[in-house]
Amino acid sequence: MVKDILILGAGFGGLEASTSLREKLDDSFNITLIDKNEFFTIGFTKFDVMFGRRSAEEVKSYYKNIAGDGINFVKDTIELIDPENNLVKTQRSEFSYDFLIIALGADLAPDAIPGFVKGGYEFYSLQGAQKLYPLINNFKSGTILISIFNKPYKCPPAPYEAALLLHDYFVEKGIRGNVQINVLIPGPIPLPVAPNVSSQIEKLLEEKDIKLYKKHKVVGLDPDKKIAFVENNDSVKYDLFLGIPVHVPPKVVRKSAVSNNGWISVNKDNLETKYANVYAVGDVTNIPVGEHAVPKAGAFAESAAQIVVIDILAKINNETNHSRFEGTGICYIEVGGGNVVELNANIFGGEEPILELNGPEQGFRKKKELFEKDRIKKWFK
Repeated sequence: MVKDILILGAGFGGLEASTSLREKLDDSFNITLIDKNEFFTIGFTKFDVMFGRRSAEEVKSYYKNIAGDGINFVKDTIELIDPENNLVKTQRSEFSYDFLIIALGADLAPDAIPGFVKGGYEFYSLQGAQKLYPLINNFKSGTILISIFNKPYKCPPAPYEAALLLHDYFVEKGIRGNVQINVLIPGPIPLPVAPNVSSQIEKLLEEKDIKLYKKHKVVGLDPDKKIAFVENNDSVKYDLFLGIPVHVPPKVVRKSAVSNNGWISVNKDNLETKYANVYAVGDVTNIPVGEHAVPKAGAFAESAAQIVVIDILAKINNETNHSRFEGTGICYIEVGGGNVVELNANIFGGEEPILELNGPEQGFRKKKELFEKDRIKKWFK
């Protein structure tokens, strides 16, 4: 009897799950991957676009070229997830399933902050990065504010990486002395789940004369006067405002029975939801880590998908799954001058989260390039 495996969302988690399952299962299993987009981009490549190092087209991988014959890719928008009836509806069709993996990520909500759509810019979308390049390239002097509006948000080190890359960019142009770079964060440290790494990030910023303002939660902008309003504080002036948009669960998830106050709660060992054979991985989940949660990053979505694959195969073969999600992952942060730092994370492997920042050194640039190439080679033809 043919069984159907349905995967919603073709980011790190969806791509890893679909290609790995296709590799390990025969034709008695249908694998369908649904995403509203035509292409995939690795998050950090948006900085290449933002600083003019690569074009937007150069960082795209099209789903029509997905690896592994036998994966049915469907470009469509998901409108209903019904775990009670093993059913998913899209704008144009509907799908039943035996196993469901939800990997829909987090949506950006730029309009959640008054004035931001008109008065600010973001680099968390490819379109946003494209818009920023000419602005940065023509920026001659003044103050650039980078603001984290709220948590959670994807790729927690990215705002600090943006600041460090801006420093490097203006140094190369010989105008760094004319540009003030300020980073405003809502909390007391850069990365709440990693105090030791936070102190290292603060040191990197200080070395580049980038000002970090803690407990400065921006709640609105006046685009005409170029003023950012800070909660319980004075307003702050800027010439160019870069904000990390508020992240929200996708609407289809928020209105689904799988959600828990918006995000999806899962068994942290095997990523299964409260519904049997329904899993969720990556940014769409909320997995507690003490007072915080597993960070929203592609590397964690990928490692979660690997555990889900193991769990599904164990069920199919009537075996016991002895593997558990440990929240392992690696990300790379450019710090300028050709140097890169490597962030290693193991969230559940010990009594408390282990996060280590290694470098900076130029050798990690090659590892960062391989990180991208290896995944594109694995997931696409």
